[in-house]
Amino acid sequence: MGLFDVFKKKDFEAKELLEMHETKELNDKAFLKAFAKVELYYTTPFGDHKDGSQRLFVLPGPDETGYIPVFISEKDMREYYEQAGRKDYLIMKGPFISIIETTSETNKRNTPVKLGLLIDPIKYKITLDAPMVNPAIRMIRR
Repeated sequence: MGLFDVFKKKDFEAKELLEMHETKELNDKAFLKAFAKVELYYTTPFGDHKDGSQRLFVLPGPDETGYIPVFISEKDMREYYEQAGRKDYLIMKGPFISIIETTSETNKRNTPVKLGLLIDPIKYKITLDAPMVNPAIRMIRR
């Protein structure tokens, strides 16, 4: 029985998959395939700061890229944005693959920053760099 057969027989929780990736039980490809259907919390990257200004709430990456944080719990998301000083934001929830696909569509537009994703920016800090968004979609869909 292969690793993917195990995934078909058991529904893994997001935290279990993150732990398995962190301990190298799952390589990046296996992690992405298993994590694709996990429901995550996220919001739009642009919003209001508590100081009254508007800003892009992404973590900076190399070469005019940034990472949109996504979270495994609403509580984690609220804590993160409280620390970042963000206010009045919409909380959305959806499968990771949908978030990746939306990020891909956003990156096709003429935007000043190309976006990747950062899963659980407080503990796990797993990144999907902007140039890897489309390859990740193809890998998951195979």
